[in-house]
Amino acid sequence: MKKYMILTSCNTPFPFSWIFGQSRGAIRNMDDFFKTAGMKLIGKVFYAGAVSEKKLLKQIARKIERYLK
Repeated sequence: MKKYMILTSCNTPFPFSWIFGQSRGAIRNMDDFFKTAGMKLIGKVFYAGAVSEKKLLKQIARKIERYLK
């Protein structure tokens, strides 16, 4: 069985991105697609407020590495 991980990034700061569904809508649609394709989810990573960051935060990178082990 193939596995997948979802990484979403948006420019809206955290509480507002979740409240207004910018991340949730995309995640829900991708989950439905991959489940239909017979794939297994290994993790979800949300990166809100990415507009102010030039590089990936260390805590986000560690989370991705943890899922890939």
